Amino acid sequence: MSSLRAQSKALETVSRNMANVNNTAYSRQRVVFGDPSFTGGPSTGVEVTEIRQIRDVLLDRQVTREKSASSALAAETSAYERGEAALGESVAPVIDATGAKTVGGNSIADAIAVFFGAARQLAANPTNSAQKQMLVQAGTTMADRFKFARAGLDQVGADLDASVKNGIDEANLLLGALREINGLIATEESTTGFKALALRDQRQARLEDLAQLCDFQVSIPTNEPNQIVLSVKTASGGNVTMLSGSNPPIKLNFDGTTLGYVDGTEKLAFQGGSIHGNLAARDGALKTLSTDLDRLAGQLISAVNGAYNPGGLAGQDFFAPIAGTASTIQIANGLTATTVRASLPGGAAGDASAAVAISLLDAKAFAGSQGDQIDGTFGQSYSGAVARFSHALSQARMSSENQESVFSAISAQRDSVSGVSLDEEAAELMKFQRAYQAAARVVTIIDEMLDLVVSRMGGG
Repeated sequence: MSSLRAQSKALETVSRNMANVNNTAYSRQRVVFGDPSFTGGPSTGVEVTEIRQIRDVLLDRQVTREKSASSALAAETSAYERGEAALGESVAPVIDATGAKTVGGNSIADAIAVFFGAARQLAANPTNSAQKQMLVQAGTTMADRFKFARAGLDQVGADLDASVKNGIDEANLLLGALREINGLIATEESTTGFKALALRDQRQARLEDLAQLCDFQVSIPTNEPNQIVLSVKTASGGNVTMLSGSNPPIKLNFDGTTLGYVDGTEKLAFQGGSIHGNLAARDGALKTLSTDLDRLAGQLISAVNGAYNPGGLAGQDFFAPIAGTASTIQIANGLTATTVRASLPGGAAGDASAAVAISLLDAKAFAGSQGDQIDGTFGQSYSGAVARFSHALSQARMSSENQESVFSAISAQRDSVSGVSLDEEAAELMKFQRAYQAAARVVTIIDEMLDLVVSRMGGG
């Protein structure tokens, strides 16, 4: 009878494995048979001493780490791609027939080129009202392109902040769920004496969900081997315990700039997960691009106004004389096709000195060492800004692809250990079925023998 019970338990375990073949959070199980006799004498049968989970703790931890790294790079890449869209043009360089690198027809670089082209045309025909209208329109379009790009980048930054906040909220929920699962595991295993396999699967799944949001270190207390402790690095290089067993976890927070936790003074330094990826993009290449655009717009405002109104006379600037950034650049109030000048203030009709001075700025090389906001020409400065952002985007894409390959390889390796194979389970099913049938046959034979003995004794 003990064999029947043991083989039945084994069949139940195999059936459970096959039912969970598509459950990625499930690790296959195996029964461990043992002799129930403790006397050292003849065997009294067989029983299932344990249902063992086929799980490699080291592979689980590696999968968790690689998932965290993959999530961070994927989030950073996605943020840069959104920045590219916000810029209003592809940042990938395009090679034309002459071999020169160009950008799209709606780029800021094109708007700058059209503006200086309009200044050259006005310099050639300083009294032509159509040329004056073109210069004002070109200046307006250029300013609008700057503001459009900067507003788009600002919106991406705001969206990333919102994503980080949502990620923090989700991480706090997962920490609470892990605390509850730890408590349930401790209760069940202390009550039954067997491992809570389903709860352990759930815990590993929640850990991997948390790894998509942030990185952490997992340790197992020596006095509570069925519990886990999660810790995270701080900005100062130390460690903070996020969760210890079934004790209340810390509550993460985000103030819009840095990561921390309630009732804690240490700032957290995530190095993985989508939270880190979003912040790395926001404070990395996206911030650099915004700064580059601000400096380029500021240099355009000061240089063009200096050429158009070298004396700094009130009401005579081309661009509004404000602290110039890509968000604020605009032509001066009251500047129209009828009020724009080809000459310097007070110049005679037909004088094109201001238009000439503006047109010469197109080829002027600026230098930060001389107090300028940019280095090189306006075109070179913008191309450099786009090239830096393009490099960051391509590097993020390449790193993300490489990391995804690593994660896939580690996941496949774990699946080969913990995953359910229908072929293997079918073989196990057949083996236990035959063992069950054999045990049942033994019981049947014994029953027949007893019937025979009883009937003969009765007949005698």
